[in-house]
Amino acid sequence: MTGHRVLSALKPVALDDLSETDQSDAGMDARIAAIVASPRPARVTSTRRLPARPWLLLTTGAVAAGAAAVAVAVTVVPVRDTGRPAVTVAPAPPRVQTAALSFTRKGGYLTVKVKDPVADPARYKKEFAAHGLNVDLRLEPGSARKAGSVIFLEDDGGGRVKTITAPGHCGSETCAVGIKIPLTYKAFVRVVFGRTARPGEHYNTGPGDTPGEGVGLSDVRGRTVADVLAEARRRHIGGIGYRYQPTSPDEQGDRQPYPMGVPADKVKGDWRVYDAVAGAGGEVLLFVHPPN
Repeated sequence: MTGHRVLSALKPVALDDLSETDQSDAGMDARIAAIVASPRPARVTSTRRLPARPWLLLTTGAVAAGAAAVAVAVTVVPVRDTGRPAVTVAPAPPRVQTAALSFTRKGGYLTVKVKDPVADPARYKKEFAAHGLNVDLRLEPGSARKAGSVIFLEDDGGGRVKTITAPGHCGSETCAVGIKIPLTYKAFVRVVFGRTARPGEHYNTGPGDTPGEGVGLSDVRGRTVADVLAEARRRHIGGIGYRYQPTSPDEQGDRQPYPMGVPADKVKGDWRVYDAVAGAGGEVLLFVHPPN
């Protein structure tokens, strides 16, 4: 490459300033050396720095009926040395625990119903105590249609505690859905409400329930023992015990042939099943009788 081309590549406009005397090889070399040795101009870059701002509180939440419910609070704090915001997440405010029971005063009585069927029994006792009552309320598994209904009640006040019923609450059967306690009542009360049984959990059936549903079987009424046992094996239900189901007045009371339960080797495959209920320790009890 000639001196003119080198000089033009480095700084083309430099050729415009060359006089005739400067275009010799010696002059050209001196010109190139001067250009190479000259300092480069500083490179211009575009930068932005976040301005320092006061703390900014951002909230996200759901708005219902004109009231904002705050789920998470995010605080943006500018960091002075880098200019970048640091984000910290604050925990959501604690949820307010709702009442486990409902209390209504009417006609000299306090009516009580279960609002939260999965609450800790200690919560029930605490809420009763707040009304000056000594009540032991428990929940036991039952059919879904009877969840929230009273399945057992006893009191030490001569039966002054009553149940209240609600037609249609338990399907075709009318069942108790709460209790009425006199406002002046101070004696002890024990009450059991039903809750929906968990998968695989046994429970005792009652009026309106299907015989056998409480132990995971289909309707057992009138089926043979052999048929019910085959279903129990398919459903992996074990621990079968037998109780005798009287079918005539001659088998009542002391005349019942098996008052202490029927030994398994006495039960025949063609015997009929009347009911199947939950026994102690996970046992399934079949109420059976010989074919008529």
